[in-house]
Amino acid sequence: MAAFRAAIKSGIRAIELDVVQTKDKEIVCSHNFDLERETNGFGYIFNKTWAELRGISVGPQKEIAPTSIPRLKDALEHLPDYCHVNIEIKTHKLFDVSTAIGVTKIIQQSNRCDTITVSSFNPITLRIVKTIEPKIDTGFLIKKPQLTPLVLFSRADNLHPRADVFSKQMWDYCKRHLLSVNTWTVNTKPGAVFLHKRNVNGIITDYPKIATISI
Repeated sequence: MAAFRAAIKSGIRAIELDVVQTKDKEIVCSHNFDLERETNGFGYIFNKTWAELRGISVGPQKEIAPTSIPRLKDALEHLPDYCHVNIEIKTHKLFDVSTAIGVTKIIQQSNRCDTITVSSFNPITLRIVKTIEPKIDTGFLIKKPQLTPLVLFSRADNLHPRADVFSKQMWDYCKRHLLSVNTWTVNTKPGAVFLHKRNVNGIITDYPKIATISI
């Protein structure tokens, strides 16, 4: 939550966050399935209950005050209504249906369908979200250009390629199929300028200064 608040304070009007599901079906904000890399906990989130996670601290770096892992519904409640939120659903199984269903229900209950994009590397996840709630904007994440055609199976509104695999051929494909393009992870000013000149619809970056560049 501290990172989300810092992004908003810096002037950002859209943020990206990742979500995974706990053993007891709670949707929590976490970049990783395992707890060792970014918390003082051990094991995998999908093997833990929400009660077990509540005592775990995130932010082991000295310059960051420790905080707890937030649930998605709590994060959405604390983010301003004008902030667009890109929720990346992470699944550890291809046919993980329940996470997609859980995220969609939370979005519907928050009345924020118009200010949220759901993204995922899993095309089945996106298809489920789109089937349950067609109003939710969705984006298919890819690292490999050859996976681009799966965007049609996913019924996504956007293609989200990693910046270094984006190409003119990919852009032409998206134009033919009326898809928007948002690239990730764009962490340099030259990269942001390059993609802007190629008319991508958006960039995903780790650094607020890159996102607020006046190009």
